[in-house]
Amino acid sequence: FDATRWRSLADPQNVRKGTLITLGFDGARRRDATALVGTVVRSGYQFTLGIWETPPNVEDYAIDEGEVDRAVTAAFDRFTVWRMYADPPYWEEAVARWQGRWGDQVVVDWWTNRLKQMAYALREYRAGMTTGAVSHDNDPVMNEHIGNARRLQLKIVDDENKPLWVIRKERHDSPKKIDGSMAGTLSWKARLDAIAAGALKPQRSKVMRTR
Repeated sequence: FDATRWRSLADPQNVRKGTLITLGFDGARRRDATALVGTVVRSGYQFTLGIWETPPNVEDYAIDEGEVDRAVTAAFDRFTVWRMYADPPYWEEAVARWQGRWGDQVVVDWWTNRLKQMAYALREYRAGMTTGAVSHDNDPVMNEHIGNARRLQLKIVDDENKPLWVIRKERHDSPKKIDGSMAGTLSWKARLDAIAAGALKPQRSKVMRTR
C-alpha cells in the first residue's frame, strides 16, 4: 500500500451509536498481532477498535483473549454490525463463541489463506485508498501496519489475465506487524458486500391498517 496516500486520507471523527458498520478481525496468539477494525457502511470511514501486539523480544506472551472479547462485545453493543468478517486461525473458539452470540450469518469465517479471494479483496481495498473512498481515524499503530505491508506477487491471474498479489511482512520473523492491514481489508470487503446486498436501501415501514 501507499503509506503516504493512506496518511493523507486521515479524517478523525466520532462514529455515532447505532451507526451501521462492518467489522474485520485478523489475529495471532503469539509473536504477532491481533486487530479489530470497523468501517462505516455509508461513508467508508474506518476506525480502529483495537490492535494488540506482542511486545518485541518477549518469548512467553499471549494476546489477552478477554480484552479482545470485550472490544468485540463493545462494538456489537454500540453499533449496528451488518457483518463481521473474521479470519479464524488461532481464534477458532473465540470466533465460534461470537457466532453463538450474534449468529454465523453475522460473524462470518473469512479465511485469508484463500489466495485468489484475498487478492481481490486487497485490490479493492487499495482501490478505495486510490479513489479516496476510504477515510480513517489516523490511529498510529494502524498507520504502521499499513506501511509495513509488502507485496507478494502470486502465480495466479484474474479473469483479465492480470497478475494478482497478496501482502506479507518484510520477512517471516519481522517485528513489523501487518495484521491491522488484514483486518482493514476484511472490514472493507464486508462493507462492499453490504452495499451490494442493499444494506443502504431505505427500509420500508409497515403501515397497519384497521377497519
